[in-house]
Amino acid sequence: MRFTAVARLGLLATVALLVPSAGAQALAPNDLAAARNYYLNDLITLPDYSPGKHSFLIQHLHRGDRKTLLDLRGNGEVRHIWSTWSIPGDDSDIPAPGRVLVRIFLDGESKPAISGPLDELSRAAEVTANRFVPLPAFNFKGAFNVYLPISFTRGIRLEIEATDEIAEFYVQIDYRTEVRAQLSPRLVSQTNADGLTLKYLGDVGMFHPAANASGHITGQSVSLNFGPAANAGKLSIPGPGILRSLTFRGPPLSDLELRIYWDDDAEPGVQAPLHYLFADFRNVAMESKPDESTCYFPMPFRKKARIVIRSLSGESGRVTVDYSFEAGPLPARVLYFHALYQETEKTVGYEPHTIVQVRGEGLFVGMNLFDSGHNHGGGDATLIDAGSAEPRVLHGICGEDYFGFAWHHTGTMTLLTGAPVHERRYRLHLENPYPFHESLQSFFGVFAGQNPKSVAFWYQLPEAVPESRWVARDVPWKILGPLGLTTALADRVTDKIYATVALIKEPTKLTERWQDAEMRHGFLDATFEFRHYSMIESGTGFIAGTGKTQMRTYLYSPSRRGVDVVVGHDDRLILRLNGATIADIPGRSGFGPSRVSLKLHAGWNTLDLVVHNEENENWRWCGVSLALDRKASEGLRFARQLPSQTTHPSLQPLP
Repeated sequence: MRFTAVARLGLLATVALLVPSAGAQALAPNDLAAARNYYLNDLITLPDYSPGKHSFLIQHLHRGDRKTLLDLRGNGEVRHIWSTWSIPGDDSDIPAPGRVLVRIFLDGESKPAISGPLDELSRAAEVTANRFVPLPAFNFKGAFNVYLPISFTRGIRLEIEATDEIAEFYVQIDYRTEVRAQLSPRLVSQTNADGLTLKYLGDVGMFHPAANASGHITGQSVSLNFGPAANAGKLSIPGPGILRSLTFRGPPLSDLELRIYWDDDAEPGVQAPLHYLFADFRNVAMESKPDESTCYFPMPFRKKARIVIRSLSGESGRVTVDYSFEAGPLPARVLYFHALYQETEKTVGYEPHTIVQVRGEGLFVGMNLFDSGHNHGGGDATLIDAGSAEPRVLHGICGEDYFGFAWHHTGTMTLLTGAPVHERRYRLHLENPYPFHESLQSFFGVFAGQNPKSVAFWYQLPEAVPESRWVARDVPWKILGPLGLTTALADRVTDKIYATVALIKEPTKLTERWQDAEMRHGFLDATFEFRHYSMIESGTGFIAGTGKTQMRTYLYSPSRRGVDVVVGHDDRLILRLNGATIADIPGRSGFGPSRVSLKLHAGWNTLDLVVHNEENENWRWCGVSLALDRKASEGLRFARQLPSQTTHPSLQPLP
């Protein structure tokens, strides 16, 4: 059966009010309950769409300059547009209004359906309040966020025009394509006596809070004594059904760790200190008060849920656990809720902080992030389905941009994003969750010398994903870069230092040498490997722009064979095998796959990739994915360097 919204609104309608964003309209308790229904209702089933994200930092826009930021074919929806063109130190609510004109063309039409200055469109979205969606806009100190869905059936083109001189223009666009469900009404802009307005044709509301109704929901309150691991408090809830809310009351919650085991799992599906799981956040999924915190993520299970509370300090005490439970059968392919705490004791700058790495099929819905310092260490990078025919990369610009802010402004929380202080932030992707079908990896770039902590939130099928034709592996590489476009490539891996000129903020003289790198489950993200900026512990760093990076690994094949591979990339990519160029693939609009066949010798083979990095839909992200034909690649081995007794990559077998 499909669980309906009506069945649980009566219980949720008593939730306390959220702190509104600056200029935003506060949600009343009934509206907040309906907002939770709107954003959380469908998380337990896998949606049928493909997620996408375009991100740009465009420097030196002159009056009259035009840029196309989105040009898609097919059907889908834009779900979130974030932008700023403010400057550091500008705390005004609207930076230099009217400087960026937006035109959005739908379905091949020559006249834009939506047109106007970006700041005015954002304000127009904001004044719709919660008529169409619970959070139509979030505008705060120079950062603009529009969440009104923009649907298209045959395509969409979004372009900007500068109406004045702009030093830097930042924008990120989250969207989905191949939408199978019924599309939302058409959003259009209109200008009348009241100024610029946004509305849906026919004035059809997309978001209507449902009436309260009774359902098969029961509530329980249990008092648990807790201590260290051996004396943890334990609670077992029989299934099948869905936990609709889970509340913890009683100090000191900051000393407690929560683990939840689903069904007969030996490993917890939820594992995080309560302090980082809730962090005094107040949003559509979490509600914190002094000595009381509630999670509203729906948590389905078939057999049982085992909730374990233990003290991190070894102290003993008592906590009250309140929960609401909706009993009943579950969909056949129900997704289970997961939350995982991760900590990097001390960042080195050239490796990102890991948010989550999982294999399987599910839905990534967001994160909490703490103590990451100045966030210009590479921003967010979510890598999806490397071991498939359709790998994806969703990459942002810089740290605060991912959270919907600009220039590290703080002091507010909304339904989906918030930064009450610099050290604590959250971002829920509930307007556009990221489906994954084979694997998910999410990282966050952080400068050196930091101690970042995070909690990732995702849903996942409990059963393993069946093996497909393709397989992604952890592969050791050597990489050299960034190199200027005119710098000669290296013939072999040595200790030589290479002089080059690469674009950082301006053309910059650099000295580069070969570095070790790891391909994690099919993705090699080289953005963080460039040591020229990575050791910065404070201040502002700049990520390398236009250039190229050389990558090398060695493959041992027991026999002569051909192996088909899927290589994911967005810019020009050159593949060389045993010194010969076998493919020179042009850049593409956004990250996507290319098919290549490797003709391997028996013994050792040398595989080189030359990855170009130019302005594209993934702002200055440098990397590739690699998936191999599962059957044809059986027995292959990879090495970062050849064994010392090997005299030629194609002659000697492994010892």
